[in-house]
Amino acid sequence: MLRCLTREQGTLNFWAKLKIKSVQGNSLRPYSRRLLLNLGCGVTFHPDWTNADLFPAAPGILKQNLEKPLRFARESFEGVYHSHVLEHLPKRVGEAFLKECFRVLRPGGVLRVVVPDLEAIARLYIRYCEDAWNRASGAAECHEWMTLELLDQMTRESTGGEMLRFWRRDPLPAAELVRQRMGAEFLRAVSSSHGGAGTEWRRPGFLSALRFRRCGEIHRWMYDRASLRLLLEGIGFVGARVCRADESVIPSFSEFHLDTDAEGRVRKPDSLFMEALKP
Repeated sequence: MLRCLTREQGTLNFWAKLKIKSVQGNSLRPYSRRLLLNLGCGVTFHPDWTNADLFPAAPGILKQNLEKPLRFARESFEGVYHSHVLEHLPKRVGEAFLKECFRVLRPGGVLRVVVPDLEAIARLYIRYCEDAWNRASGAAECHEWMTLELLDQMTRESTGGEMLRFWRRDPLPAAELVRQRMGAEFLRAVSSSHGGAGTEWRRPGFLSALRFRRCGEIHRWMYDRASLRLLLEGIGFVGARVCRADESVIPSFSEFHLDTDAEGRVRKPDSLFMEALKP
């Protein structure tokens, strides 16, 4: 008599078999140069990857409009990665984009998607809303920040929106929460701007970085672990799972410093990290 597996058990078995193949040196051999694709790379890229962005930030980065078909041939890559890109595409355009990721992946290849975590935002919003209602110390500022995370990038009409106004306050409200949510890179910039009479905010390079990271383009859709997995499975990916910033089926992923910096700190702690495979 055959034993039926639940979806969760099947996923665990799938990834367990994949790890065995990796140890044996089969499907997950160390990837060679240009077999890894970083889409919408901005200023976070690695020379051992093929990097592409609409506005290339450095020589060697390919120009690619992600709302159009990808310029790469079918089954060109063993890994595709994009971080804080999908949420900037309208829902149907985002689905078409993920289908293009599926097309350019080889069988057995991995897709790694990083997006703002709607579930985490919603949970924290509800928590601080309750605390603010009960007049808990510091809760009003935390509630204000989580409201901005939830709504600002979907509604803003100018670069930076209400988030930028919040960041410019001195001292920074809810500083510990913002530090936890935004990561070390942002807090270094905030400290510099406050220490230098706000001049850091006026530098074009800094505003460009903020524009790419989280200010300029509005969010056209948001995802949680359930909706993202459902979307990926509908396209044909299998084995979708949530992972840590420093964890990946891509060999030596943390050494590329895409989701973590050289000190091992998470670049975007407010993120949902998910990987899935092309069967």
